[in-house]
Amino acid sequence: MDAGHFDADVIVIGGGPGGSAAAITCAARGLRVRLLERDSFPADRPGETLHPGVETVLAQLGVADRLAAVVGSRHAGIRIRWNDASRFEPYGQDAAGPWHGCQVWRADFDALLLGRARELGARVFQPCAAREVLMENGRIAGVLTDEGPMSAPMVVDASGRAHWLGAKLRMERSVHSPSLVARYGYATGSLPDLDVAPLLVGDSSGWLWTALVRPGVYQWTRVVLDGTKHAADWRPDEFRGLVSLGSPRGADVTWRLAGKTAGPGWFMVGDAAAVLDPTSAKGILKALLSGIITGKLVASATTGTALLEEVADIYNQWLSGWFANDARHLAAFYQSLGIAGFGSHAS
Repeated sequence: MDAGHFDADVIVIGGGPGGSAAAITCAARGLRVRLLERDSFPADRPGETLHPGVETVLAQLGVADRLAAVVGSRHAGIRIRWNDASRFEPYGQDAAGPWHGCQVWRADFDALLLGRARELGARVFQPCAAREVLMENGRIAGVLTDEGPMSAPMVVDASGRAHWLGAKLRMERSVHSPSLVARYGYATGSLPDLDVAPLLVGDSSGWLWTALVRPGVYQWTRVVLDGTKHAADWRPDEFRGLVSLGSPRGADVTWRLAGKTAGPGWFMVGDAAAVLDPTSAKGILKALLSGIITGKLVASATTGTALLEEVADIYNQWLSGWFANDARHLAAFYQSLGIAGFGSHAS
């Protein structure tokens, strides 16, 4: 591939975990990377619980030894209460003792990964939004940005639920669940019960997640499954004695999958490619993995060791496979609780 007339080998749209992972992986392999992030950090983003296995993935990105700096709390498992049946679900253990997951503060976690991309030579444009796709001879050839046109033979969409590239290419997404909206908020104070471990409570009406995200700061997430409408300022009863940090916010977490997640010269990673609701507990992990795999495939195609069509097919099969598997298990879980509508929307 003759890349001499391009500004970069790859342009990454979005500086979240998936985009940074792709940029890191490409830059570590000697590719010229430009990453566009429309927001300035630190930015408010939902807190995220990471399973212990994420540390192996972070080691591939060269930041495992820095994780402690962005961890707000650690815990050996999750407390679950469904339909009045309670249990503690540990992450597991080995000869060294119990495994511990961690709650990271997303603004700090995202900034950590973006900083690693910069260290490896990726050029980060921030704040800088992508505006239009540039085409040449029927193929993607770059992106028109707030900084002007930028050319590259590869574009990675890590724009999250905005699904930027898919929208520009008018690509359909299949829906695999009823319409779902997650409401979430933060508060400061003291909830000693949550200091031990996060709590997931649910029944056929929906579920509520509450957790300590860093010392003195707690997060709640609520998804309604029976159509009940909550007031805009709704929050859990146990949070009413705390001081709210801003107003509650919402996110569309309806399950959906892009019709194609890769093609000659482009890839989608993380939520730009596929979305499942937070009970899948794998959002950050899947974003990181999809970014790493995309970076490796982009490098293979750029260096000529694999054809563009081949790497696109490999990625499409991998991502659609994990989505189908996770959606199937999550639908079975909801159905076991008597919640209708899951598993019947695939199209």
